[in-house]
Amino acid sequence: MSKSFLFLSLLVLPMWMQGQQVNSELKEARIFVWGAEIHRSADVSVSPGNNELIFTGLPPDIDPNSIQIKAEGAITILSVGHRHNFLESAQSSQQVKSLSDSLEYLKNEIESLQALLRVYEEEESMLLANKSIGGSDTGVNVAELKTMADFFRSRLREIKNLQLDTKQEITMLKERQSRIQNQLGRINREKKPVSEIVVNAAASSGTRVQFDISYITHQARWQALYDIRAVDTAEPVELLMKASIEQSTGEDWNNIQLTLSTGTPLDNRVVPTLNTWFLRYIEPVAQKPLVIRGMATRQAQAPEMAMDDDIVLDEMVMAGSAAEYTEVSQTNTTREYRIGAPVSVVSGGDEKIIEVRQHELPASFTWYAIPRVDNDAYLIARVSEWEEYIVLPGEAGVFFENAFVGKTMLDPMQAGDTLEISMGIDRGLSLERVRMIEQSRKSIFGRYITETVGWEIKVKNNKNRQVDLEIKDQIPVSTQDNMLIYLDEKSGADHNESTGILTWRLQMDAGESLSRTFRYSVKYPQDKKVRLE
Repeated sequence: MSKSFLFLSLLVLPMWMQGQQVNSELKEARIFVWGAEIHRSADVSVSPGNNELIFTGLPPDIDPNSIQIKAEGAITILSVGHRHNFLESAQSSQQVKSLSDSLEYLKNEIESLQALLRVYEEEESMLLANKSIGGSDTGVNVAELKTMADFFRSRLREIKNLQLDTKQEITMLKERQSRIQNQLGRINREKKPVSEIVVNAAASSGTRVQFDISYITHQARWQALYDIRAVDTAEPVELLMKASIEQSTGEDWNNIQLTLSTGTPLDNRVVPTLNTWFLRYIEPVAQKPLVIRGMATRQAQAPEMAMDDDIVLDEMVMAGSAAEYTEVSQTNTTREYRIGAPVSVVSGGDEKIIEVRQHELPASFTWYAIPRVDNDAYLIARVSEWEEYIVLPGEAGVFFENAFVGKTMLDPMQAGDTLEISMGIDRGLSLERVRMIEQSRKSIFGRYITETVGWEIKVKNNKNRQVDLEIKDQIPVSTQDNMLIYLDEKSGADHNESTGILTWRLQMDAGESLSRTFRYSVKYPQDKKVRLE
């Protein structure tokens, strides 16, 4: 039976391994919002007659329908096939190599510390074995006894402390070693077989042929990120578009040409058809609030707030940025960004952030305050002519005067002609909302109570320039037939009767102080209670 199995193995193995094994080089990747088109090349020497070429070591999740083979040379391609080789696994990624190197380093460090620990233990044994002083016939005077006792005590304490420190260090290194081993075990469990592309080709004579191979994988993606920077309210806003790239194809992309596409791959390559286009209104979606220090705020926070661990500034290339060389091309349905510098992306590693495009956009600035909520004034940038540069939704980091303000969400489907972006709190404007006691009163007439409430809003422009300030406050809106609300004074505010919101639009000179007052009355039955604060 063993002889039969050996014969069968010898028969099957050459059938699987027949053909010329070819390793190809990864040259370029076109990454879609989800998925990527990979381009490889190989220089192959072929023999006269039929040749079976096996392009091996490819990612396991290749879409067979997307494979394309081009050949430059005196050769005719007869067929192209795809298969998985379960005898091989995808190449070790840089992450695996790094983890393996770390394990080797920790192993050497632990062995070195264990050897040092044995030295300390031997020294301790030697001291204890030689603790007798003097001879059997010779006594030891008090001074000598005290000196030797002090020596033994001091050295033994020192050895014990060294042993303790060494053991603790060994324990910590073993814990790190265990975590790395667990991570490597998980990665090895997730290893997948490699793909192979089998090409049958005929050649009239021996020659060298340049092959270009392309296929689509779904184990890659990119998403847009943005930085919005304003140095001063007198300057344009700088918009930096970035790309967050991830791939888990099983092989590292090392210094390849990268193109980012806003499209999606056509896996089946079937001729498309047109169906009826029903146009509907888009329901508005609330803008994502700025996020500072790991929590959501009302819309912004102070620019001077320090960043903590929750805020990670993406790698910024101060000179020679890829954004300076990006080529942009536009088709009827998609836009592509060809990155000018080679890019490396580790398989299964952290996301890779690269700069794509950088532009200056015209912006106007206004200050906005709601003293009923808080006494801070927020700076708002209204950015126009943005449509050409924000083509995909993405998270945006906001910076003002070289300080991190927070994060918001940019979505071209939800934005209007002008983007409104909060640049944070401006401490150059001080506000105070004070209740006017002399104008607040309560009276009873018949079965009804009438309460009157008055408020004064005080503003001071501490800046050395003119500002345009928009202040909002509100009065209540009645929900009952027997409750009446009157706006007695509004100091020139615009009043929205359906919402009760009051809006003042002020232009304040440098150093100017002013105030605005409003007063309202509420009439309601005596047997009811209301809260007017």
